[in-house]
Amino acid sequence: MPKVKCSTVSRLRAFVQEFGHNIFSTDGLVLFCKICNVKVTAEKRFAVQQHLSRDKHINGVERSKSQNEKNNTQSFITDVPNRSEYFLDLTRTFLSCNIPLNKLENPAFSKFLEKYTNKQTPDRSTLRKNYVSICYDETTDANGRYIANIMIGILEVGNIGKMFLLNSEVLEKTNHSAIAKVLDKSLSILWSQGIIHDNVLLFLSDAAPYMVKAATSIQTYYSKMIHVTCLAHALHRVAEEIRIHFPNVDELINNYKNLLADNRISFLFENLKQALVVQCKSSECTD
Repeated sequence: MPKVKCSTVSRLRAFVQEFGHNIFSTDGLVLFCKICNVKVTAEKRFAVQQHLSRDKHINGVERSKSQNEKNNTQSFITDVPNRSEYFLDLTRTFLSCNIPLNKLENPAFSKFLEKYTNKQTPDRSTLRKNYVSICYDETTDANGRYIANIMIGILEVGNIGKMFLLNSEVLEKTNHSAIAKVLDKSLSILWSQGIIHDNVLLFLSDAAPYMVKAATSIQTYYSKMIHVTCLAHALHRVAEEIRIHFPNVDELINNYKNLLADNRISFLFENLKQALVVQCKSSECTD
């Protein structure tokens, strides 16, 4: 009889059962490594074994053995919906101090963080894919408050209409309901006698999930409104998905960029000097 292919849920649960609940967990869709705090490719058993043999995973296991079971759970088990607070704080600190995330790949710096925080240092790719977007989406002012800026413009044929800042509102939370309320309140400022819903034709925003949900919720009242998200965000998501499927190419490009990073300033400076010399010589010839 031909072999019956097992379901994804059964396969993932089998891996958890085989390698231990203290190593892996699953929600039925993905296999999650509790030690490394990452999703693991689990199409085949070989891919799971390959992850277990990596130095990063082995070091994580050794470090977890020296900790109390309760602390180990709190430090390393992070469900996909509940992002690690440590990773998020680390990303915010690096971005606010203009420190490149690739500095995390420095062995000395990585060991320093692990020694004094007793937490595993994440890869820069993990922070870039999962945490940088959160820091940018949750924009705050100098006092740490969430600010929503509502800008309006006139749609004209053949040219770009003028844009105006209609309202700036302090938000308690950045979610779809808060955005919907502040948008409705701002349009009440424009039409104090009553909002002309059919005159609202276009809603431009970024592609954050709560913005998409906010646009969907208010389209019931603004029936002629079309929601358009940032094209750059859409292309970025497509590019991130492509990178997942071509890890070797991704690593090659990252290594090449790191190779040029230290020489970039000197390279530009040398080219600038050459340009100035040529320009000076040219001006002398014309004089």
